[in-house]
Amino acid sequence: MEITKIASVALISLLAAISPGPDFAIVTKNCLSARTFRAGFLTALGVASAVLIHVTYCLFGLAIVIQESPTLFNILKYLGAGYLFYLGVMLLKEKTSPEGSPKLADAELKKKHKPFISGFLCNLLNPKCTLFVLSLFTQFIDPSMNFLGKALMGSIFAVIVFVWFVLLSYLITHRLLQKHFARFQLIITKSMGVILCCLAIYVAVFS
Repeated sequence: MEITKIASVALISLLAAISPGPDFAIVTKNCLSARTFRAGFLTALGVASAVLIHVTYCLFGLAIVIQESPTLFNILKYLGAGYLFYLGVMLLKEKTSPEGSPKLADAELKKKHKPFISGFLCNLLNPKCTLFVLSLFTQFIDPSMNFLGKALMGSIFAVIVFVWFVLLSYLITHRLLQKHFARFQLIITKSMGVILCCLAIYVAVFS
């Protein structure tokens, strides 16, 4: 594998990961709701796991089927939009104090797999991720490359996504920053709910 291609894939993957979108919103939401690094870490793991699934079916050419089938593409799109809207509404319905509710944090911690599942579904049901991974394959991966080489190139995206969101989770849940977030817990929670609902509408109508 050429170093320049690896560097190009890594750079594009990083730019895609840090750009605001559903994955960014869900990681931020889970970190603020549970107020623990663990919640953000599990969400990042869920997102990265979904990316690996996108990579896997792209390797087998199934992404082309999704791209060429408007019905299948729209099913994924509306499922993803519906899930984002559901998460947004749940945030808008939450009743938390500006200091944050200990009961809310405890409730989130008891649901051990909830952050992972929310991150996983958020990315898996995003057809734009399918198209992004497919574009990486068509632009930077030589068809003559062996299967292992293609898998490694595709996995670069998943690794970078995971590392970026773990770093973001660490920053959001750091004790020095948590004090500032806690003052505006209610405002941030409602704002994230509005953002998720707006993203859902955008995905359903304009994507």
